Amino acid sequence: MSQVAREAPRYLIQSAATTLEVLLVFGHPPGHFSPSEIAARLDIDRNQAFRCLRTLQHVGFVGLGDDERFVLTPLAAHLASSARPTSLSSAAQAALDDLSLCTGETINLFAKEGEAVILIDHRDGLRPVRLVTEVGRMPFPLHAGACPKAVLAFLSATEQAAVLARLPEYPRYTPDTATDPDVLRNELEQIRARGYAISGGDVDVDACGVGAPIYGAAGQVAGAVSVGGPASRMTSARLDELGQLIVATAHLISRQLGYNGSSPVP
Repeated sequence: MSQVAREAPRYLIQSAATTLEVLLVFGHPPGHFSPSEIAARLDIDRNQAFRCLRTLQHVGFVGLGDDERFVLTPLAAHLASSARPTSLSSAAQAALDDLSLCTGETINLFAKEGEAVILIDHRDGLRPVRLVTEVGRMPFPLHAGACPKAVLAFLSATEQAAVLARLPEYPRYTPDTATDPDVLRNELEQIRARGYAISGGDVDVDACGVGAPIYGAAGQVAGAVSVGGPASRMTSARLDELGQLIVATAHLISRQLGYNGSSPVP
């Protein structure tokens, strides 16, 4: 799914969003692009890419380089100099609200702290039968749960190896909690392939959910966001639908933190 083809949230001006997506492409190498190259990167029509580029050129954000490809102008750097850092919790507020209204399920936001994650914000489920979470209750190790595994799967090989080496020390919440490093290593490969983690009874036998990693401006894993509910509602089709939503939500939050990389979905 392209970044500009997702379901539009409230108040979105789609043409403006597409134009800004075009602008963000210039944050990637080689830094100069033709309309056709922009169109291919964003999976949009070439004419649409050209109109977006001309709009950005009119405002002053891009111009034509010596090779007749579009390049950023100093105006972009001037605008960037006014940017201010934001916390993970602040960056996630609107996205958490939208995801809560869209799904009706419990939403959790975790921040990475060392080799663990801590719940820093959540939205209660909107249905009578729902999951209940408590902010800041305790650090969670990275071997079980949708958000912890989403974080672990996208850490470096060295960081993953350190966690896997200590797997016998971590709590076994249910019979489905991974205790074999090879089993967990294989699951991490699956998570990286699809872009999100699934927690199906490995923390609570009656709960199931999906989680995706959130990245900071430098590309480091800053945390994760998840959506989940009672296992009775989480069919395979529902998990796949929620998986796509959680990846999109995590990417939006990452953007708010200054991340301009691609979503982990292959």
